[in-house]
Amino acid sequence: MRQILLPALTLAAAFPTTAEAQENNPENTQQGESPAAGGMPKAPKPSDDADTKVDRLTLTLGATLVTSYISRGLVFAAEASVQPSARLSVAVPELDTGPVSDVSFHVGTWNNIKIEPTPEGVDPDDSNRFYEDDVYAGLAFQVAGDWSVSATYYRYGSISGAFASYNDFELIVTYDDTKLWAHTPLLKNFKLSPSLRSVQEGSRPNRRDALYLQPSITPSFDVDLGTGSVHVAVPLMFGLSDHYYDGREGGTYAFGYFRTGVQFSGEPAPDTLPGLTLSAGADLWFPNTKVASGIDGHHFVGSLGISWTH
Repeated sequence: MRQILLPALTLAAAFPTTAEAQENNPENTQQGESPAAGGMPKAPKPSDDADTKVDRLTLTLGATLVTSYISRGLVFAAEASVQPSARLSVAVPELDTGPVSDVSFHVGTWNNIKIEPTPEGVDPDDSNRFYEDDVYAGLAFQVAGDWSVSATYYRYGSISGAFASYNDFELIVTYDDTKLWAHTPLLKNFKLSPSLRSVQEGSRPNRRDALYLQPSITPSFDVDLGTGSVHVAVPLMFGLSDHYYDGREGGTYAFGYFRTGVQFSGEPAPDTLPGLTLSAGADLWFPNTKVASGIDGHHFVGSLGISWTH
């Protein structure tokens, strides 16, 4: 594990960021998962233009390099992959009412492209590297200032024919507990970010549609480095389902996995390259050993990422 974490720490230390830049930090994403679920659209900021009260459009472009592609505790690609993505959010302040605020709609795409040599016995055609290409659309808003809600429809596909297309309907509810730790003296901007992600499959080929639940907390804090800071997040989550986890010897299991790890993020040049964020991390997956997950015992996944938000 030391061989994975030391390079990540070195990278994170090289790119300090201001604390204000952490409103859209990577702990809101599922590292290496499909798609980067959990990310809430960045709240619209006031514009300097007197005729425009908010910047309605937020565009985020990114790419993550992962040593293997694991989603919800199952191995989908053992090879190293690059995962490019794009997301456009549209703020609709006219829908803000009562306790509901920061209403926005979002659309996007997420992809997984294998970059390691094609395994023996598989057609070496480059199109086989395009394992997954997804599109999604949804709605996000805040309730009472501290609760974030995101509802999204996903269409999973594979131009290489690696799997048949199907749908997901996802709901994520997250509580911002920052104010509960405002007087914590040891860790700057500490919070736990408790969250519940639920996903209902639709039209999944060859088996019954499953309901997936992912309760989690993600302790996080900022570490000052020079004039900036690095954001550190430690995800702690479980994967649960009614029909998703097939047993090695038949049947299904409710418990799929436990996942933890560490993620670092920062802006290398907030003044000259605003919106550019670099990230690095390592995940440790502990599967239910009775589930046909493709993981024996435990599995490390390392990642390096870059994103730009405008």
